[in-house]
Amino acid sequence: MVSDQALQQTITLLLIASTFLYLLLLAGNPPQTTVPSTLSPSEYARLVRRGVSAPPLLVHRTTQFSLSQAQEFCDNLPITRQHSTRHYVLLMVISAWGNSVQRHAIRRTWARYPWFRDTPLLSYTYKFVISNPTSEQESASPPGVPDDLEYDDVVMAGHLNEHYYLLDVKVSWGLSQLLQTHMFEYLLKVDDDSFVNLQQLPRKITSSIGSHEFFYGGHRLVTRRWTGEPITYASGSGYVLSRAAVCAVVYAHATYTLATPRIPIEDAYTGLLCQLMGIPLVNLAGFAMEHESCKDFTTVTFHHLDYRVFRKLLNAAINGTHFC
Repeated sequence: MVSDQALQQTITLLLIASTFLYLLLLAGNPPQTTVPSTLSPSEYARLVRRGVSAPPLLVHRTTQFSLSQAQEFCDNLPITRQHSTRHYVLLMVISAWGNSVQRHAIRRTWARYPWFRDTPLLSYTYKFVISNPTSEQESASPPGVPDDLEYDDVVMAGHLNEHYYLLDVKVSWGLSQLLQTHMFEYLLKVDDDSFVNLQQLPRKITSSIGSHEFFYGGHRLVTRRWTGEPITYASGSGYVLSRAAVCAVVYAHATYTLATPRIPIEDAYTGLLCQLMGIPLVNLAGFAMEHESCKDFTTVTFHHLDYRVFRKLLNAAINGTHFC
């Protein structure tokens, strides 16, 4: 017969063990908050503000995030390496589900131009990152549009619906996916309404000051809107991350985002993640904002463009003339 005292001790040990196992499972699988794709801006802002009510984010960076932890995290990522060729730069083009016309225009112009034919050691490739449409977006599209979702240059975020206030999730997922499937030294993020003069990028990177291992560069902006603390970030018109910096951003996103992303603006969110990891932003000339309509041929990216001007801009880049 087991004594009452021994039975009580056994029950206590079982309770302690089950509680410990539960905490381990909770740490590995934190509770997720589903973010509907139909949230209005005001509804999403309220959701975001609830997340921001935590203690000041940047103050605790040194105790919560480290580049060595990020490197260990990436070393343990499941790597599929669908594309084994190592490229100098990978272009990640964030595209809306219905924008197949824009994607075709990009394919016919700057995405497939042999920018590095005079420097054979450099190479590049590109991928479009696309989310699923909402039912309203799908019903509003003409028959047969889009017609390119099966192309091998398209990466589908099948778990995520299109929404402006979910771009931070879309970009972070795209970075994680491409990190596991492609070999590259640098990643250039742009949108599908951008033109890229890729031949100018290497000199912008090599002439910059600072670490090229953990590199984050673009048109410098600062905001206090979301955290109350200054976030320095590169405009979403185009920014560059080294492979190690992509790894750090993916790690910070996985660590920091326990429920929903706190900042629904993707470029500021990427800047916050870099700031949390201690990666400084390098202010790069040549990443044009939409209001800067005339630049010379050293410009790398243009944003908010009509796709019908891509051919004209490509000719200007090839001939070394002004983009006006």
